[in-house]
Amino acid sequence: MNLQRHLFLFCLSLLAACYSLANQKPYVINYARDKYHAASKNWSIGQDEKGVMYFGNDIGLLESDGMGWKLYSIPNSPIVRALAVESHHTIYTGGSDEFGRWDRDQSGGLKYTSLKDLLPPKSLDNESIWRVWIDGDRVYFQSFTNIYVYYQDTIERLTTPRGFMLLVKLRDEYWVQEMHGPLYQLNDGRLSKNEGSEFLNGTTTRVILPYGDDRYLIGTSTGEIYIYDKKSFIPWNNTLSRHLNGLELNCGVYCAKRNTYYLGTLLNGIYEVDIHGNILNHFDATNSLQNNTILSLYEDKSNNIWIAMDRGLAYIRYTDGLSYYRAVDGNSSSVYAATLWNGYLLVGTNQGVYYTPGEKTSDLEMYSSLKLIEGTQGQVWSFSQIDGKLFCCHNKGLLEILPDFRIRQPYRVDSGVFRTLEATINGKKVDIIVTYKEVNIVNKETGKINVMRQITDPIYDVEIDHLGNIWLETVRRGVYKCRLNEDLDAFRYYTYYGCENDETLPEHLQVFKSSGRIIFLGNNRLYTYNESNDNLQLDPLLNQCFENVTDLKRIIPINSEENWAITGTSVYRFFYDGYIARINEAYKVETDNLSLVTASENISVLDDSLSLICLDVGFILHNSRQSKRQIVQLIPPNLEYMHAGRDLNDGYANLAKRIQIPYRDNTVTVGFSVNNAFANNLFVEYLLEGVDNVWSQPEQRNSISYARLPQGNYTLRLRTTDELNNYSSDAIINFEILPPWYNTVWWYLTCCLIVAFTLFATFWFMKRRLQNKHLRLMNEQLQNEIEEKNAEMFTQTSFIIRKNELILKIKEMIDEISAKNTQRSLLPLYQKINNLLANNLDTEDDWKMFLIKFEQKHHNFFRTLKESYPQLTNNDLRLCACLKLNMDTKDIASLMNLSVRAVENNRYRLRKKLDLKPTQNLNDFFLGVI
Repeated sequence: MNLQRHLFLFCLSLLAACYSLANQKPYVINYARDKYHAASKNWSIGQDEKGVMYFGNDIGLLESDGMGWKLYSIPNSPIVRALAVESHHTIYTGGSDEFGRWDRDQSGGLKYTSLKDLLPPKSLDNESIWRVWIDGDRVYFQSFTNIYVYYQDTIERLTTPRGFMLLVKLRDEYWVQEMHGPLYQLNDGRLSKNEGSEFLNGTTTRVILPYGDDRYLIGTSTGEIYIYDKKSFIPWNNTLSRHLNGLELNCGVYCAKRNTYYLGTLLNGIYEVDIHGNILNHFDATNSLQNNTILSLYEDKSNNIWIAMDRGLAYIRYTDGLSYYRAVDGNSSSVYAATLWNGYLLVGTNQGVYYTPGEKTSDLEMYSSLKLIEGTQGQVWSFSQIDGKLFCCHNKGLLEILPDFRIRQPYRVDSGVFRTLEATINGKKVDIIVTYKEVNIVNKETGKINVMRQITDPIYDVEIDHLGNIWLETVRRGVYKCRLNEDLDAFRYYTYYGCENDETLPEHLQVFKSSGRIIFLGNNRLYTYNESNDNLQLDPLLNQCFENVTDLKRIIPINSEENWAITGTSVYRFFYDGYIARINEAYKVETDNLSLVTASENISVLDDSLSLICLDVGFILHNSRQSKRQIVQLIPPNLEYMHAGRDLNDGYANLAKRIQIPYRDNTVTVGFSVNNAFANNLFVEYLLEGVDNVWSQPEQRNSISYARLPQGNYTLRLRTTDELNNYSSDAIINFEILPPWYNTVWWYLTCCLIVAFTLFATFWFMKRRLQNKHLRLMNEQLQNEIEEKNAEMFTQTSFIIRKNELILKIKEMIDEISAKNTQRSLLPLYQKINNLLANNLDTEDDWKMFLIKFEQKHHNFFRTLKESYPQLTNNDLRLCACLKLNMDTKDIASLMNLSVRAVENNRYRLRKKLDLKPTQNLNDFFLGVI
């Protein structure tokens, strides 16, 4: 027994030794889902200071920040064979018959400028650029025949008679092999031959890497690798060279973090070797890659290795403390449990139990060494090691796996078994077996199996507390606390805890043991048992510890103080001793190719330092001796552009200035990138203050849009998260949606002016109307007065005329009577009457009254005539007044007491004085005089 124990401990130490940093198993991700990189040939890789990746391939320049992909095409030259990244804003590329630079504009996109126009016409015909490097303010574009040095908007051409192989950079030096000849070093745009490199004449040198502080590894296409000290060449590892012979060594990269080399071949994938040339890992199409032809390798800022292949892209990711094991045959089974036993790793799946020697886990092809234990075909739920024996809880029942990997059934159980547990109750050792139907208690002293039938609910799991109480987890109806009787054949009592008697509890409760305490999980909240109150209460420490963690699935103890917590996508290693609870480590299980087993998430604790995370298509080994307590400092998203409106060619805001957006362009799109999103599997959350009440769900995206925003000031907050309770500080962008034209100060001012103008116009109109009305009344009054005056004048004139006519008639009658009557006594009477009539016929009073009335109607008439014609007499003026009134000659004669002949003569004389033309009418003339 002691020998077996020592052997077991030796195997454990051997297995732990296999997980050293050099033999850590990476996670290899193939990007084969997108048309941009799935079937395209990829030539070169680069990265900028923000962690954005760039890839040159057959269809253009690919850009990705880990959230999305963009393709940029070069007109008339789609192939990008080489690239060099100067910054996030400037990239240089070269391809077939073309090279140039890309500059980022205000829209966040890259715009291409060709540089071949700086060369004479047709200089690049039938020539391809295979390498681009940036050396300070110089850029080198290398083809097989020339090296073009771009410097201060000029291009100088370097050449040799035989041309060049691939220009490489190591440390701060630039080396190139003359075609099948010696090595040259490029300094400040000048070539100098390396001493002793004629040794390489006749070879094709494709790999030049740093070795130590001052030496170099030189690799040829045939697989020979040498150490070069700038004087002589020494073979590095003959075994490695023989292995690489015939595989076409094509590229390489040194990883300083792991102190290893990655060598890419054209025929058999990638080899990771240590500093002595020993092969540590082999990545090819049979175990991880989608293609064996490796065209380029690149180490990013997080020490992940990117792979450009003849078809597709991939990258090798290392996480401290984690080793990834994934089946690649397409018929893999889901892993539900695992255990270390007698130096073997046993893996329980939905197809049965597989085993492999512990040392095989150091092989990347470990899955090919797994063997099925016959008789275990079917669903495996868990393993238990009791008294040195290994038990498998299986769909067929409880199976015991023997040291020779035969199986037997230790107890007759006619149902599938979820779990078996060893315990001491009432001073007696028992095994508790949870089956699909009921709970069985095995008295280990007598071997008798007692079926607990008092509880009819289906039981899924069981735990024992420090007082010997048995806690049973039902499938969907809370938990039971049970106590066995002395004979171990029935429950002496049991108590139900659940939503049926406590509405504060969730419908489903899971039971776990953590740090010696029974923990209950339901609806993402953790409970403990309060013995004083005999109820389940929220545990403040644990709930505070996981307050930002959602979708908790299981709690699994590691030792007396450490535990695992599992969600649907992540795992957390946390410390809990009843007084302190804190998360020490958190890992996101990548969702591209790996995922936990849905509804059966599990981690199998192999020993104090090793844990196996069960996956749908493999597993992950966690080594606590290599892992570190994580202090994660995420960088907030980088704002790239802000676009307003629907026109994609216009409407980009200047992020350096205050952003004001017209109301007609109130659909806003903000673009951003996230540093190292690839390496850290990062996500973005956002919140627009005044619109969103809570942060958005984590998403992998690089732009967000808000449509039809109302007018107002807005603050958009962006933050980076890894979904492991780590967040960056907020990236903030403030902007204003300007009011619509009908809701601006100018519009209100215009409205006020319009209202004021309207009021003024109304006031002016009313005033004018009143004035017009007043004028009209005055005119009417004046007209009435004029008409009255006209009537008075007409009456007065008519009266005078009639009076004169009457007097003349009376006078004629008197004269007739006097002529017929010869009595002298009557003669004085006749004379007196004639005198009286003559005096009344030619009175000045009548003319004065007439002239007064006339002057009231025709003001200044006489003054105007007198000023214009001073030769006019009073009789002339009287005649003028009569003519002004358009009186006929007869009435004028009667009015003036003249004969008609005299009036005609006066009219004639008046025309002469007025100097009127013969054709001019005298009456019309006076009608025109004011």
